[in-house]
Amino acid sequence: MKLFTNKILICLLLLSSINLSAETKDTFNPDVELKIIGLVCPSCAIGIKNGFLKTKLIKQLKFDSKRQTCRIEFIFAPIHPDKMKKIVKDAGYELTSVKYLKDKKPKRYNKP
Repeated sequence: MKLFTNKILICLLLLSSINLSAETKDTFNPDVELKIIGLVCPSCAIGIKNGFLKTKLIKQLKFDSKRQTCRIEFIFAPIHPDKMKKIVKDAGYELTSVKYLKDKKPKRYNKP
């Protein structure tokens, strides 16, 4: 009986740890995609990344050097495109386009 109880406890502990790891997994849901001319390797992205992180408004960002893009997920509100352009320019690169990936308009409008 004791062996059976121990097996059940071990199974429950394993199942609960698997469930907890699934809940804490972060998903990347970008708000903006930037097209950056000159972004050709991961080390090129360091200056841009540091510039955006200084704003304290970035939750997460990922770079794709093959497509020369940067995808950014903001904490609550996007940075103005002029500010993004300045951050990229200060890092020594050129921002050619800003593509918003999330719908800006609400799905339903409330009557006044």
